[in-house]
Amino acid sequence: MNASSTSPLSLVLGLLKRSLEIAVGLLVLGVVFCVVSNVFGRFVLNYSFVWAEELSRVLFIWLVLLGAGLGSLNNEHVSVTFFKNMAPPKIRRGFGILSALVIYVVCACILLGFQQLISGYISTTPLLKIPKTLLYSAMPVMAALTLIANTIFLFQLLKRSPT
Repeated sequence: MNASSTSPLSLVLGLLKRSLEIAVGLLVLGVVFCVVSNVFGRFVLNYSFVWAEELSRVLFIWLVLLGAGLGSLNNEHVSVTFFKNMAPPKIRRGFGILSALVIYVVCACILLGFQQLISGYISTTPLLKIPKTLLYSAMPVMAALTLIANTIFLFQLLKRSPT
């Protein structure tokens, strides 16, 4: 990208993607460290680190959901394109709009469900006492990232003329 074609929005989006890539990479390292520690403890020290299992579970949940949001931002989500590519451009565009609307509904359900979930909810993980609201917060973060990606996709889809 050259300097004349970069808008503030694309710079912010690029920074968001890069930050998420770093966060996902650190989460992968954290999960690997926890699992390797526990394997080492079990097979070498004959001792199981219970903290490692709990922490790896929390890190893995965040890893999967942040990775899903990052995949949405990079437009790398799984899709079946065989029939879509065979359809005429106007029908293809209609399918794109329909899929964007479905994604909006799903993200809205996630955000509304999270609001209901955490109202009055004060629970922690058994050993490390990590608040479960922190654990469950990965869902609305993923939904927000997906909403951003979906909005960008929808604007690009509507901006293009159906040929």
